[in-house]
Amino acid sequence: MTELYENVDGERMKKKWKIILFSFIGAMVLLVVLGALYVNNVGYNNVKHMYRLESTGKSVIRIDSDMPDQERYLTKEEGDPQELLKSRMEREGWEYTQQEGSGYFFKKDGREEIVTTQQWNHFYIIYSLNAGIVNLED
Repeated sequence: MTELYENVDGERMKKKWKIILFSFIGAMVLLVVLGALYVNNVGYNNVKHMYRLESTGKSVIRIDSDMPDQERYLTKEEGDPQELLKSRMEREGWEYTQQEGSGYFFKKDGREEIVTTQQWNHFYIIYSLNAGIVNLED
């Protein structure tokens, strides 16, 4: 009779370990699928930009632009990204004049430049401006 109980207990232990093992494997597969969906949604190239910004310690980095006559820069939303933009433009000799919506207007030597900001992926800001005007990067 005790052999029967030992056999039943052994089967229960094997069944518990199988459940634990398959649950762990299922959780790992779920994590991989969710990670792949996130990268697919955000875009691999954008994930590279986010990683480069986070890993270099810079506050602003240049990123690829779809239009050849435009430059784009990426920064974190930490602190005040608008003040960061103003200080970077002033560093290059541009004077802040006004803001209209997401456009920031600057003047220098009788020329006017508009820098637009765009909230991107909840934690980042993209600055867009005409190519060759300033280098906002650290």
